[in-house]
Amino acid sequence: MESPGHVPVLKEEAVQLLLGDPRGTYVDATLGSGGHAAAILGALGVEGRLVGLDCDPAAVTRARAAVPVPEPRFVARRARFSGMRAALQDLGVGPVDGILADLGLSSLQLDDPARGFSFQAPGPLDMRLDPSLPRSAETLLRSIEDEELTRILRDLGEVPRPRAAVRAIRKALSSGTPLTGEALRDALDPLFRGPARPRRLSQIFQALRIAVNDELSELQALLHESASLLRPGGTLCVIAYHSLEDRIVKNAFRPPRPSDPNEPLTPTPWIPITKKPVRPSEEEVRRNPRARSAKLRAARRKEGFA
Repeated sequence: MESPGHVPVLKEEAVQLLLGDPRGTYVDATLGSGGHAAAILGALGVEGRLVGLDCDPAAVTRARAAVPVPEPRFVARRARFSGMRAALQDLGVGPVDGILADLGLSSLQLDDPARGFSFQAPGPLDMRLDPSLPRSAETLLRSIEDEELTRILRDLGEVPRPRAAVRAIRKALSSGTPLTGEALRDALDPLFRGPARPRRLSQIFQALRIAVNDELSELQALLHESASLLRPGGTLCVIAYHSLEDRIVKNAFRPPRPSDPNEPLTPTPWIPITKKPVRPSEEEVRRNPRARSAKLRAARRKEGFA
């Protein structure tokens, strides 16, 4: 069962790549609204087990309601990627057969004005996936120097004219009123005209969200922890939505290529399953336009990798 308003991306493709043993134990590291979790459980045998994790407590609550499968077949817990090992240890779960991570926002998160993820939102500029994190997006903007904010917009959002954007943001902050998504959008509007405007605004909001949630470090933690949490032959599937995430996953899965032929190869735990990323079909994009940028990559943990 899927939550109204949210459609899991590349559902069939992810389940097909993820599941090797229908009696195995799997992890959905981004429960969201439970769409992928329900699909995984539907493909597992009666002995199969799924642990669902999410850093957003609201997502965990939604998934428990949307996936009415009792423990121990389905267990939902709150955890970030960097806390995945501790969460599994607390549950007494040993090596697992597969891990899935969908790095996108759910529609319910994006459309909730109280979360502040959208430049259409009238609510506070929060952007925390995990509400226990210390800094909202507004707090971040008010506490960092211009050079650091310029770097965030340039490196995490690939925003053109980042210094001009910083000046516009500072002007909005100087109003003395709390900053909302709409207020930030209005402050940035003069910089971006024409058809590219929605994309540029999305890039700025993306950059701030990544910085607030430390998402790239969390992704590195997912890749690092999965290598030891998976049993040999187990599969890691990652769905990414922008080039920064996809590049990290691609480079982690790719066999090492030393720049110096005399240099020893750094061993990698991964054998890529997908030579190229799996993309949504035209039909899926037609049904769910937010799936357009999704890229699914999968790799298997090597036998004998320590």
